[in-house]
Amino acid sequence: MATYKNIKGFEIQYLDSDPTTSNIGQVWYNSTTKTLKGTTAGGAPSATWASGGNLNQARQQITGCGIQTAALAVAGEGPTYSALSESYNGTSWTEGNDLNQARAFATALGLQTAALVVGGYDGGATYGLVESYNGTSYTEVNDLNTARNSSASSGIQTAGLVFGGGPPAGGLTEEFDGTNWTESGDLNTGRRLLAGAGTQTASLAFGGTLDPGTSQSVTEEYDGTSWTEVADLNTARQALGGGGTQTDALAFGGHSPNLTNTESWNGTSWTEVAEMATGRRELGGCGATGSLDLAFGGNSGSVSNATEEWTAPDISIKTVTTS
Repeated sequence: MATYKNIKGFEIQYLDSDPTTSNIGQVWYNSTTKTLKGTTAGGAPSATWASGGNLNQARQQITGCGIQTAALAVAGEGPTYSALSESYNGTSWTEGNDLNQARAFATALGLQTAALVVGGYDGGATYGLVESYNGTSYTEVNDLNTARNSSASSGIQTAGLVFGGGPPAGGLTEEFDGTNWTESGDLNTGRRLLAGAGTQTASLAFGGTLDPGTSQSVTEEYDGTSWTEVADLNTARQALGGGGTQTDALAFGGHSPNLTNTESWNGTSWTEVAEMATGRRELGGCGATGSLDLAFGGNSGSVSNATEEWTAPDISIKTVTTS
């Protein structure tokens, strides 16, 4: 019978504790726990949420963009409609210059120092207003063709995409080239309070709600021209957070009720992974991949200033068998 040494050319290590460092594919026997263990690639299925620095101002109906260690949180409501802008450095939030127009239910795209804040609502008006951020201050640029709130977005400041929103819930998609907005192919399922990830030519839209308010699990992919329905979320939800790319995304939070559920997208299907510490809706979210995301603000029964960081290890230790 073939042994591990015959196959791999070396024997299984016999250790009294797990190694502090290891490589993918390494196998050892832990004599203390009497378990055979090995390492595999990490990634989102091995990730967990951890507390980050609190926002300076608790807000719901907030939006944001950027990456986990260089994020932007803008607008929202708490207790009044807010123009506040805060930057995150991976540890704490710092207040910067305000938006020109206070609002909630806006959407943001791009990077911490090169962002767009699009649309929104202030209790009396729905905006087509777009503001560009350079890392210091906000400047108004060309409006959306159709004013709306509760949209989702993806892309960067000079190649952005905004889709969905309302009222009423719609599927309208607009592309931004750094100067002008151009209408493109509509979502197959028009909805608002959805989330998005990706780039202008490779986006993902997931979740949301129809009017009068049924939560959706629908997921659609955008190829730069049109949207195609793909595999649904496991848990239908609206007012959720999200981040990542078209092939590596994360969906988290939302309602109803306030959800802790987190799902990882691998380009084909959604998988339920570790839950958030606190269920909340109307939160902000961002992330460069589905393994490094940030969740902030929202409503967990009251308006929240909490931040949670989603981080996946490069390597994951697995128990092969026990005796």
